[in-house]
Parts: sequence; C-alpha cells; structure tokens
Amino acid sequence: MSNYSLLLPQNSKHMRKALLLTFFGLFFALQSFAQDKKPFITLDNLQLSTRADFTVDYHPEHDTVAPSWDHGFAGKYLVVALDGTIGKKFSYHLRQRINAPNIGFANTFFQGTDWAYLNWNFTDNLFLSAGKQVVAIGGWEYDTNPIDIYYGTEFWNTVCCYEVGASINFKDNAGKNHVLFQVCNSPFINQAMQSMYAFNLMWYGNFEHFKTTYSVNMIEYQPGKYINYIALGNKLQFNGVEMYLDVTNRASFQQELFFGQDLTAIFGIGVDIGDKWIVFAKAGYDYNRAQLPNTEAFDQYVVPGKKVNFESLGFEFYPLSDRSLRFHLCGSHSNSDGISKLQANLGLTWKVDLLHAFTKK
Repeated sequence: MSNYSLLLPQNSKHMRKALLLTFFGLFFALQSFAQDKKPFITLDNLQLSTRADFTVDYHPEHDTVAPSWDHGFAGKYLVVALDGTIGKKFSYHLRQRINAPNIGFANTFFQGTDWAYLNWNFTDNLFLSAGKQVVAIGGWEYDTNPIDIYYGTEFWNTVCCYEVGASINFKDNAGKNHVLFQVCNSPFINQAMQSMYAFNLMWYGNFEHFKTTYSVNMIEYQPGKYINYIALGNKLQFNGVEMYLDVTNRASFQQELFFGQDLTAIFGIGVDIGDKWIVFAKAGYDYNRAQLPNTEAFDQYVVPGKKVNFESLGFEFYPLSDRSLRFHLCGSHSNSDGISKLQANLGLTWKVDLLHAFTKK
C-alpha cells in the first residue's frame, strides 16, 4: 500500500474540518437514536487512529556514491473508522484518512477514503457489498492495516488497493469459510470513466489455528490487457505465537512461463512476551524476470527486472492493558537492485475507541 503524507492541499483543509464535524455530528445523532430500545440506526464502532515515527536511513557506499544518512520525524497516519447498522438488513462501513494521500489519478478528498460501503444481508449467509472497497487480493501483508506495517515489500509499497465496486459474499454457518466475487475499477486507472476493471475471487478460511486469505485475480492494466494474480496467504496462530507465509504469483497470458517469473514471497512471525511485549521478525522478496527491463510492462507494480529483498526485526510495547497505546522499534536491511539500505524506525501508535470514550459512565 502506498505511503501517505500529512501535507494537505489548501482547498482540502476545509473539507477535512467539514468531515470531522460530520463524523461527530453523526455520532451524537446516532446516540440519540440509541436511547430507544430498538434503534433503527446503530453506531457500533467509532475509532481514531494515529501514528508518528522517527526514521533513520543509512545508505552504505555503492560504486562511486559515498555513504549517506537520512533521518527525521514524520506523521504517518491519521484515520477515522466507523461501523454500524441500518435496520435489520443493512450495515455501513467507513474508514477515512484525514491526512489526504497523493495517490490515484486525482489528489481529491475521496482518494483519502479507504472504504465507504454498504452491506445488504439477504440471509444470514449471503450478502451484497457495494461502494468503495478493498480490492480483493490475497495475502496477510496486504490484509494488514497499514498503520501496523513497519516495513513492506515492493508490491505493498506500490499497489493501489482501494477502488469502487461491488461484491457478492457467502459465509457458512460455522464461520469457517467466506467466499466473495468482486468486480471493481482497475487499480491501474489514471482517470475517471476509463472502462478498466478487476475481477476478483477471494476465499477467507478460518480453521482455529490455521487461517487463509487466497485469491485469483484478473486485473486490466490497459484496455483489454490483463495481469493475473494467484495470491496465497497462510497464517498459523497458537499459544501467543502468530506466523504467516504469503506467496503471490503475477503473470500475463502473453508471457512464456506463467509461474515463478514475477513473484512476491513474505514470511512473518510475532511472539507475545507476557501481556505488554511482542517480538517480531519479517522477511520479504520481490522479483520480476518475466520480461526484460524497459519493455511494456505486464506488471506495473513490481516492474520487469526489479529484484528487492529485505529482513526486519523489532518489538512492540503496550503500556496500557487495552493495548490502545503502542511503542515500536524496528530495524531492517533491504537490497533493491544491488543497492543496500539499513533502516531504524521508532514510533508511537494511538488507537482511541471514541464510542466508549464518550459513552462510558
């Protein structure tokens, strides 16, 4: 997922204030509804999340380039999320970045909306979802909230993962399988009404200790031309230990070999140390040898000839029992096309449950 800046264009500042007023106005309006025994509209979640980091990058000597240091403070995220229900059949979901991003084909306030969609529950097992959504691509790194990623793969750093579309969803009674089919705008669009789409089939599996997020995708990168993904995210959870392995194969039917030529692989592990500490490690690898460099790329995220690997190690500390406040320190080494970088990242994350903060007695 692309990185975001806290800098806002001037004409977006008024929009940010208006949105915040709307959020809190909606909150208090819904609270008045909640005085009834059976409110028609409910607000079940209202959360504000923010993160700030101090990062140091060290670039070792390379060829004739002298070693160099870059460092500084940065506000990474400022996000509001809310969820609720409308009657018995509908639910609504919104996540808005107040720090508007410079992504997509226009730096507009809506580009800062990660998702804004409605679910229509036909039955307990079948529902339709429509609006701006996460593009349904498998993998646990991709599935993780960006505020919880300290170092990501080349694919994660370049993919545009929120688009307008619709999906039909099926969940079984046991809650072990969730299958969806989604049609949405292609994440490669660079203007409105470009007539390019993505077709995504997704499976979430939940089998106690083992969990999956698998997808097959056909994504239009030019009109009538598709890049295809097979993304397999596998997770194990047991006794305070969580580990995952993601493998994503990207390919065009035009290339000679379909498998193993354009790939991202990630392994991550986290171990709880008591109630307040988590130690984690992560390693990732991206490469694209499906085409020669400087040719018309089938894959426009991990471009032809690209080869990137990284390893990271760090810890998280939660001083509060509800884990709403988090300190982290992460060290990493990466090599991109033969050029190395060392990074240290120290940061603070705060996730505020506004709903209970305002309503608790």
